[in-house]
Amino acid sequence: MTSDQKHLLIKKIDATLMQAMLESINIPQLLKIAQQYGHFHWFNLTDRWENKAVENHIFKLVLPHLENLTRAKNPTKVTHVMSEGHNTGGHTPLCLNIVKEQKSRGREVEIFITKRATQKVIEEIKQSGITLKSFPDDGLPKLLELSKQFLQSKAIVLHINPNDIIATLAAMLAERNGIPCFFVNHANIHFSYGPAQCSAVLEITAASWLSTAKYRTPKSQSFLGIPAATVDRTTLTALNLGDLKPDHPYFVSVGTKNKYRLNSDTQFIDFVEFLCGQKKQKLLIVGPGDAPSFQTLSEAARKNLTVLGPTERQTTLALMANAIAYIDSFPEGGGSSVVNAMSLGLPIFGHRISEGMYGDEFLSPSMEDLFERVSHFIENGPDTAVVQERSDFIHEHMSIQACVDRLESTIDGENCPIPFDYSKFDMDLDFHHRAWLQTDNLIVPPIIKINQA
Repeated sequence: MTSDQKHLLIKKIDATLMQAMLESINIPQLLKIAQQYGHFHWFNLTDRWENKAVENHIFKLVLPHLENLTRAKNPTKVTHVMSEGHNTGGHTPLCLNIVKEQKSRGREVEIFITKRATQKVIEEIKQSGITLKSFPDDGLPKLLELSKQFLQSKAIVLHINPNDIIATLAAMLAERNGIPCFFVNHANIHFSYGPAQCSAVLEITAASWLSTAKYRTPKSQSFLGIPAATVDRTTLTALNLGDLKPDHPYFVSVGTKNKYRLNSDTQFIDFVEFLCGQKKQKLLIVGPGDAPSFQTLSEAARKNLTVLGPTERQTTLALMANAIAYIDSFPEGGGSSVVNAMSLGLPIFGHRISEGMYGDEFLSPSMEDLFERVSHFIENGPDTAVVQERSDFIHEHMSIQACVDRLESTIDGENCPIPFDYSKFDMDLDFHHRAWLQTDNLIVPPIIKINQA
């Protein structure tokens, strides 16, 4: 399938789902189709970033069921909403760390989970003394209950999946009743329900800010950032990691299979062969687990490579703290692990399109440049001045406290700017979409059938 054929098929699926939503008068069915529509554009990295018309159409149909709900007088609590809570990845700790910090400051806070969370995440929330609520199965009952709860809040902060239409509709009702809602733009390269409906989009990188401004219709934008974990390197390096930790010295990288694209791209495997095979350096990769691609490496490279599956956050941080340098995942990278690596004072290397994060100068424009930079590091050690500058910046501007300061300012009506100069960053906002178009990957919603003949 060529890129043009794929693009036409995407448009056909989009139009089919749009027509199904326009013709549906059954609200439970309509909500299911809307979730499939969001899932389709989210997981396929299409060129559609939002669909305000769909949100408004569905809201108009469900509004008669919500009109008897009333807003509380003088509410004080800030409600954070997660679609899902996971033990791995950066989205869940971003939310939990912010909520915990707000609570420590005396702010009345609560967390709503609209879909699911692991038992470990649930226990962490409860142990923090934070009110936790979950809701009925998908459909109108969930929307009604969520809407009631939103109307009892001073402000809403959405940390939702891009296909969470129900949380978005509840936020639209809250906004109509004068309760400000804020959309945390975790997935800056994906379609999302919600950004156009909220009082402000909370951006985590310069690329997310620029992509929202270019492709979406936000009411306003404010910078949140990616909060670094509160870490003490001395404490982390003293933890007993058993057989998980390779012999020192070793490089470390953290990510999922999707970030390394082990099934469709050889760039990272080529780098592992260079680092572990040619340079005889040890590398620990945390997250992807065993993958067939690793079996294509030379015997020398496999000997110096250790690969773990999903690993608990504190253990991951300890493994990072014991490393000599961090390798950002690529072709897709960025995120909380890079911020944590900077905070820990690790030299960082990577190769991909800039995500507009502070410190993006560590990214190499080519594989050759990446090999050269890593070779220089192996021979000469780190540039301690650069490493210290990055660490100092993270501690001052990307700490949990600094990110919550910006959130509280945004709730109070301010729009916080990006706290660093990103004008020289090489950001290609269409990069991931174009790269996806070159593949045969396409997830078709199960509720429709497309005639591809």
